[in-house]
Amino acid sequence: MKLITNADQVFENIERLNAELGKEPEISKHFSFVHAWYISLSDPEKPMFGFSKFIGYEELDAAMYLKQYKNLDGRNTEWALKDFSEELHPESPQFEVYYKKLTEWLAELGKTPRNRVRLMIVTARPEARETGDRRLLDLLTAVADMLPLEQRHELRSLL
Repeated sequence: MKLITNADQVFENIERLNAELGKEPEISKHFSFVHAWYISLSDPEKPMFGFSKFIGYEELDAAMYLKQYKNLDGRNTEWALKDFSEELHPESPQFEVYYKKLTEWLAELGKTPRNRVRLMIVTARPEARETGDRRLLDLLTAVADMLPLEQRHELRSLL
C-alpha cells in the first residue's frame, strides 16, 4: 500500500473512515488503541477524526484495513502525515476542546480514548519544499535539536 503524499488525501481519508464506520462498525474496535488522532476542520462546527494507520495510506477502506491492519505500520503513516498536521499542546485550551469532542464522538461508538493521546489538526499548508528558502527553518531546527529535552518541550509550548 502506498502512503499519502498530500493534504487533500488526508482530508479524503478522514471522510472515508467516518463513512466506512456505517459499513464496517467493527473498525471501531481498534479506536481504544489509537495513539494519535488527526482532526479535519473542513467543517469547523463538526470536526471529523481519523487515525494515522488508516488515513496515512492511499484509498484504504475499512474492509481492507480489517484484513491488513497487522501488516500496516503506524510509524510510517505518522511520518507521512507530519507535513500535513500540527500537534496540539496537551495543556492548551484548544487541546481540551478537541479532546472533549473526540471523547463525545467515541462515546457514541461505545469507546473511550487512550489515557495519553496526541491530537493533530490537519492543515492544508503546502509541503515545505514548495515554500521557498528553508535556511532559517533548518537552522532553528538544528538549534532546537541541541537543546535538552525539557527545554525543547518549553520551546514547543511557546510556539
